[in-house]
Amino acid sequence: MQQKRIDSIDFWRGVALVAILINHIPGNVLGAVTPRNFGFSDSAELFVFLSGVSVYLAYGEPRMRRNSAAAAAMARRTVKLYGAHLILTAMGLALFWTANQFTPNDLLGAEYGRATPFLDPVRGVLGILALSHQVAYFNILPLYIVLMAAAPLLLALALRGRLEMLAVSAAVYGGARIAGVNLPSWPEPGGWYFNPFAWQFMFALGIFCGGALRGEGVPFNLGALRFSQAFTIASGLVVSNVFGLAPGLLDEAGRYLDWDKSQLGVARIVDFVALAYTVYFSNLNWSVRETAVFDFFALLGRNPLPVFCAGSLISALGQILSSSDLASPLLDIVYVGAALLLLHGLAGLLDRDEPALVRRAARVQDAAASEA
Repeated sequence: MQQKRIDSIDFWRGVALVAILINHIPGNVLGAVTPRNFGFSDSAELFVFLSGVSVYLAYGEPRMRRNSAAAAAMARRTVKLYGAHLILTAMGLALFWTANQFTPNDLLGAEYGRATPFLDPVRGVLGILALSHQVAYFNILPLYIVLMAAAPLLLALALRGRLEMLAVSAAVYGGARIAGVNLPSWPEPGGWYFNPFAWQFMFALGIFCGGALRGEGVPFNLGALRFSQAFTIASGLVVSNVFGLAPGLLDEAGRYLDWDKSQLGVARIVDFVALAYTVYFSNLNWSVRETAVFDFFALLGRNPLPVFCAGSLISALGQILSSSDLASPLLDIVYVGAALLLLHGLAGLLDRDEPALVRRAARVQDAAASEA
């Protein structure tokens, strides 16, 4: 039987998609109100965590994990993500190349990884195909592809015990951090911006919590809640320099805190878990559930891949506009507003096909059950 969809997951995934869109336009005035300015973690942690939750909810039931149908479904999802990444990267590069030809601005800077496919086409294209060359702001899908490829293994471990699965994931995370292990970049030197060996822990946390949502529920502990609330407040004060009243506080704290984004620093993990625990046991979900805001973001979150891809291209165009003479705070606000309306319209069109998608998912689960 098809499991009931948890619409609050769609809502928060929609919030993450909007935050990613805004933050992928550097200098946009609305970036000042996105989560990264009020805590050590940001929308990337939320996106990866919810991906793990969704994987468990879709494929994590024991009867699904013991057969080939679930594995085949995850493999198809991985291939779909790979194809989407290649198309998205090609379109993004074409957009920046076109703008570079017709504007005085250098939009193919080497620091963004955009120049290599044009300066060294053979190796650049091979690198993109191998996921080893990633263009800035187009590099979260390669991480997601690797995580989806690893999902069957994580779910198999979770079948033995979710705590054991999380322990193995934590061991991989700790080993990678201590040994400095990362997937290599090529043809450019270095490693992946989102180190998969580190970020798989956030994905595993999502799988762990997905199992809790389907099972015994997230346990409540007053001490844990008070710690989470205190840490969330302290994180916001540090990152915002006490809302500008203590200049240099963040820089000083950064000397002692492990909060590197590429390596998923410990401060980022603790901050995200504390924030998630605080929000989960607050009335926030219920307060917004009956509002148009909830419906707006949930609609985006129900169609994450097409909304993310379209949003990434919109962000790329926003980067081009922000480097032109047209740039202004007013344009920032108007552009993001128009982008959200466009994405909402796209999600609405896609959502009309949801009954067919639900029926297809039900057939997958029925086939899985017959093989169990």
